[in-house]
Amino acid sequence: MNLSEKRRAGPALALALVLAALLLSACTRQSEPVAGAPAPRDEAVATLPAGPAPVAAPERALHVVEGKLGRGETLSSALRSRDVDWLVIHQIDAGMLPVFNFRYSRPGDRFRVGLDSDGALVHFDYERSRLERYVLRADEGEYRAERIEPDIEVRRARLAGVVDGSLYEAVGSLGEATELASDFAEIFAWDVDFSRGVQRGDEFSMLYEQRYLLGDAESEFYIGPGRILAARYSNASQDYRAVVYAAAEGEEGYYRPDGSSVERQFLRAPLKYRRISSRYSANRLHPILKVRRPHFGIDYAAPRGTPVWSVADGTVVFRGVQGGFGKLVKVRHTNGYVTYYGHLSRFAQTLRVGDKIQQKQVIGYVGSTGLSTGPHLDFRLKQYGRYVNPASLRTPPAKPIPSDQMDRFAVIRDGLFRELEPGPVMAATSEAM
Repeated sequence: MNLSEKRRAGPALALALVLAALLLSACTRQSEPVAGAPAPRDEAVATLPAGPAPVAAPERALHVVEGKLGRGETLSSALRSRDVDWLVIHQIDAGMLPVFNFRYSRPGDRFRVGLDSDGALVHFDYERSRLERYVLRADEGEYRAERIEPDIEVRRARLAGVVDGSLYEAVGSLGEATELASDFAEIFAWDVDFSRGVQRGDEFSMLYEQRYLLGDAESEFYIGPGRILAARYSNASQDYRAVVYAAAEGEEGYYRPDGSSVERQFLRAPLKYRRISSRYSANRLHPILKVRRPHFGIDYAAPRGTPVWSVADGTVVFRGVQGGFGKLVKVRHTNGYVTYYGHLSRFAQTLRVGDKIQQKQVIGYVGSTGLSTGPHLDFRLKQYGRYVNPASLRTPPAKPIPSDQMDRFAVIRDGLFRELEPGPVMAATSEAM
């Protein structure tokens, strides 16, 4: 390069150096924080105050698959028919197992599956009824299942009436579920045989809980009856009254006004029956053998398949076939008692000799095996090896209210009976309180 060329290139080179210096300075200033400017995103997240993690907005669209199970349909088949991937079905089945087993699904159960745009599981809802609902949700890379407890409000109500046909018909005529009549009958089951001992004109009243399912916008749905708090049953010969009381935590029971328990060692009957076809007798004409011989038991006529329960706590000492009894179960109880349940059609599925069973636990079902002319239960009772007439048996009651709790019991008892308003019932009534 000659001298003249160097002189011409000098200004251009100087200009280039100045521009480079200015660019370097600008880049340096951009890398420094500017007062009042927002911090970069990662630094802002790092400096958030402690608390619940923010929920990110979904980046992918949600696709919902819903429906209800039909007859003979499983959840798996229902989802596959709607093109849900096998992997998602497996995730639902495994994720829900801690709270619900789909082996117990039934027609009418409703399901709702939320999938993202790639078909991955986001959430799952399963509803069996207004009271039974389960959900499965994605939570930090895992799926968590839970049962959703409904919002239930409990109110007190009074029901009273006069029996015209049966207790169940009387309660049903007042608009309540027959299960309330069953609960009422169980309270006095040791004193009154509600299968056959109810007479027209008998009076009943009860103070009980009504359960309501609360919904949106103050809507509500009556679920059904809850506990009976106080009860009264009056017939021509006697007046029975009882209130609920917990003598210890988790030990709630029913007690008479004097603090004695309504429960006894033996129930009055081992099943719900239509009629007594044969009573305890020392000289009965056998319907098949046509000879007179003792009948040391009570025959309860009932439809084939009617559940038969043990009248008291005890231990199974025989389960099998024995002569004229046909299929027979024997249960040993305290104080030398043994009860017999004969002519059964079948035994309770898991019942075995040596099993410890509880009062009113089902042990078999009415049948007509052995020497029998039709479906009925042959019920017998022995004490220390000798037959006893079950109809005349009166065993002592269970433990009464402890003496140191009687004052507290009296306050609760009197309050419940005031709400029950005992007295003559002139007409059937059903009152919310």
